[in-house]
Amino acid sequence: MEQQSLLYDERFLESYAGSIVSDPSTAIVELVANCWDAYATEVRITLPSRKDERQFRIEDNGKGMTRDAFGHIWRTIAYNRLAAEGTKAAPPPDVTGPPRTVFGKNGKGRFASFCFAGEYLITSRRDGQQFSCKVRRTATNPLVLDEVSWIPDGVQGHGTTIEGTGDIPPLLFAEEKARELIGSRFLANPAFKVFLGQTQITFNDIPDLLSRQEVDVEGFGKVQILHIDSRKADKTTKQHGIAWWVQNRAVGQCKWSRSDYERILDGRTSEAKRFTFIVQADFLNEKNAVTEDWNGFNESSAAWIRTREVVQDRIRQIILDSSRNERDARRDAVIQRVGNTMNALSPVSKERVESFINEVVDTCPNFGENEVVQLSSILAKLEQSKSRYGLLNLLHKCEPSDYDTLHTILGEWTIGMVKLVLDEIQNRLKLISELRAKLKQVGVDEVHELQPLFERGLWMFGAQFESIEFTSNKGMTQVIKTIFKAKDGKGSRDRPDFVTLPDSSVGFYARASFNDEHDEDGVAHLVIIDLKTTGLSLGGREKDQVWKYVKELRARGYLQKGTRIDGFVLGDKIEQGEIDPRKEGDEVRIYPMLYETILVRAEKRLLNLHSKVKDAPFLAAQQEALKKFLEPVPVLQPELAELGDRP
Repeated sequence: MEQQSLLYDERFLESYAGSIVSDPSTAIVELVANCWDAYATEVRITLPSRKDERQFRIEDNGKGMTRDAFGHIWRTIAYNRLAAEGTKAAPPPDVTGPPRTVFGKNGKGRFASFCFAGEYLITSRRDGQQFSCKVRRTATNPLVLDEVSWIPDGVQGHGTTIEGTGDIPPLLFAEEKARELIGSRFLANPAFKVFLGQTQITFNDIPDLLSRQEVDVEGFGKVQILHIDSRKADKTTKQHGIAWWVQNRAVGQCKWSRSDYERILDGRTSEAKRFTFIVQADFLNEKNAVTEDWNGFNESSAAWIRTREVVQDRIRQIILDSSRNERDARRDAVIQRVGNTMNALSPVSKERVESFINEVVDTCPNFGENEVVQLSSILAKLEQSKSRYGLLNLLHKCEPSDYDTLHTILGEWTIGMVKLVLDEIQNRLKLISELRAKLKQVGVDEVHELQPLFERGLWMFGAQFESIEFTSNKGMTQVIKTIFKAKDGKGSRDRPDFVTLPDSSVGFYARASFNDEHDEDGVAHLVIIDLKTTGLSLGGREKDQVWKYVKELRARGYLQKGTRIDGFVLGDKIEQGEIDPRKEGDEVRIYPMLYETILVRAEKRLLNLHSKVKDAPFLAAQQEALKKFLEPVPVLQPELAELGDRP
């Protein structure tokens, strides 16, 4: 396919440059910002008028452009001004001044002239050269450059002029509006003068946006603070901040310094993009507070340190006062929305919540009404809760990543669901921990202590035993007790729900069966847990014992012919060749199993969570309790007792 140039829709420029080519308020600011970036000290603007057949014109005495630079910049879509020329602009050779921080970034400002003219003629002088070029656009090409003239050398001066030559658009853009826009953004540096028509733009052009205050810096002198409120926050802070003037000369750049952000703004990003303060402090020159190059102040100067503190405090108060009505309206709206919850609180709690709302509204300006309502509702609920502020203490101990995790959890689960799941997991982890601790010192009485744990831990034997319908069958237990003449051991605590024998304890856990009328008619599934003491090897005799239980229960009618029976005989060792389960018909299976095996199975069924959360607070507390449980009771030795009885 033959290589062809790109095609552009007639709407491309409006889509790419946006309000820069459609909104005169944006366009005029962009054009003046371009003059600032060229280090102009004087800019003259003529607004267009279709009625008077007057074309738009803007002229500056900045550095200008060579023909090659112009061709490269104007033909490069998405020109990266910062990468190509840096963030600072140096003055022309015949101008003295510190480098300026530039406004431009992506080169879109060059399209702003199309907002005031259908096409325009640009003339620029630099390095002895001068060129003129007509710039226009067509339905299929967003930018067409036609060179008009070119003088390669011998030209004096520097600067750029843009003058409309095409159709004059019907703009509803008053000169007063233009003066206000430019004045609210470009009056911070007295070395940068902008003329609209034949009249310079001054503070008199922004009376509604300007306020003045005089502040006394004790021991040094007085400063004048001019406050300019542009009423609308810009996209960046570059045209705003604090401008310091000494003897009608700017010191450094107009900006918000780091200490300004910390001491004044306190997170108020909207105000940072809206307010400009001009501080006139002539006495700082007399106190040798200004650096020789006028790029800043001597940080060790007592006059500068004290003046900055006083000015920052006053500017902070100005910002607070300017937003007082807005804060009061937000405060009233929040209290109205959480009023019902607050009224349900005690007087002390109600006062605490109201004080919290006032504090947040005053000190957290970036919080909108909804955020403050949410915070206030949380505080009110904490006041109503039993744990009060314990939750805040726990959150305080969390890492930032924990907050992200908690946010994800609460976005996918309700608190009730989380508690239900975590309670079950916690119970199972505690069960595993308790079993492992008690099995370290298994004896006859300790085996009897284990049986109640297995009643809650049938799930360890397999998923088929998860059902909550498995319950201890006291009837079967009593039968076995009577037949085998079981005696209550020390560890049984007279429990009627399992059998204690000399070397073991036996529990019977049954799941009921139902007839066609949904009435209970017997046992569908029986689980027998026979826990043996240590030192006793599991073999045929032990499996046969469980089979005897089954036969007796069948004989007495407790078990039906089709009742499924799973018997588990647990100990700490198994005789050689006895690892396989005993089978009696299709319904009965009797499994010998090591205690360690059942614990490993349980941990795997919980995805090895026990090893991952073994330091959890609830497990640590349980271990302390188990340690006391396993400690032997101190007994006075007879020999020592006799010695104690001697006179």
